[in-house]
Amino acid sequence: MKRYEKRVFWKFFTIYFASVSLLILSAGYFYYKEQRQVLLSKEQFSLILYARMLKITGFKYKKEGYSYKLLDKTPKSFNPQNLKITDCCIEKIVPNRFQQGFIVIKKENKDFLTRQKELIYKILFFQTFLLVFFGIISFFLAKMAIKPLQETIERLNFFIKDLIHDLNTPVTSILLNLKLLKSYNECKDKRELLRIEKSINEITDLYKNLNILLEEKTFKKEELNLCEIVKDTVEIIKTKYNDIRVKIECKNFVVKSHEGALKQILVNVLDNACKYNKKGGYVKIWIKKDTLFIKDSGIGIENIDKIFDRHYKEHQEGKGIGLHIVKTLCEAMEIDIKVESKKNFGTVFMFRFYK
Repeated sequence: MKRYEKRVFWKFFTIYFASVSLLILSAGYFYYKEQRQVLLSKEQFSLILYARMLKITGFKYKKEGYSYKLLDKTPKSFNPQNLKITDCCIEKIVPNRFQQGFIVIKKENKDFLTRQKELIYKILFFQTFLLVFFGIISFFLAKMAIKPLQETIERLNFFIKDLIHDLNTPVTSILLNLKLLKSYNECKDKRELLRIEKSINEITDLYKNLNILLEEKTFKKEELNLCEIVKDTVEIIKTKYNDIRVKIECKNFVVKSHEGALKQILVNVLDNACKYNKKGGYVKIWIKKDTLFIKDSGIGIENIDKIFDRHYKEHQEGKGIGLHIVKTLCEAMEIDIKVESKKNFGTVFMFRFYK
């Protein structure tokens, strides 16, 4: 499952399971309250019965676990339904109609506590069973819920792959013809041809980005020397930006990643670092512990929170998709990406790799 599919899956699962769990836990709580009240009613009835037997037998009746005490004073506020549970006993005050006054009946609470504990265990058992049962149902329902999404995305991916494949042929043809035209002296410095070349290069970059992005599902990680990939990428970038000084402080740093995705991340970031740099500026690349740093002396970023948004751009150049793809690929490769920037003082990209 892709990251966005997992988000949809867990969102559906959490909402459904949380709703059912709340219902199950609420039902269990109210059932416990009701059944506990039933137990208390039984205890109350047994105390009343014991009090009645005392009165009938002239206080000669005895029963194990029960005791009584006569009250001379009338309780301040007497409630016929009174019942009190203490650490050792269950108490109830009942009127003594023959001799006037009241009787305090006590019964050991061992029986009541045992039954209450059994009730709690019974409810917890059924609640756990129901939660596991509905957890499994939630899992399968969530999988069924994202299936139409997966099918739609799969069809869309196939369509885009076909489109990119078909796009490659005319782009290659245009590039070949462009090179042929530039070989003629009268066409060499024509602005129209330079504009066409620039547009074709943008289409080629977009093609590479989309192609890598579509492979996200089949990415296979392998151990790679990041420093070698950085050096190779810098050599490619240097052909486009001769006036930018690039300094690399990197020897051997092995990471587990996908080579194509890693190269595209570096190409996109380094291309931006050079494109929006100052004239005669620099780009510095170094590694510290498990993090790759790419710092430039460029114009900086104004809205740093928006740079990874699709189609967001602060300048007329570009399509606003490069850094969005960088973020997407970093998520797929489980690389933490952070950016710090100051207007007119440059930008630092930080890529943290987990081994």
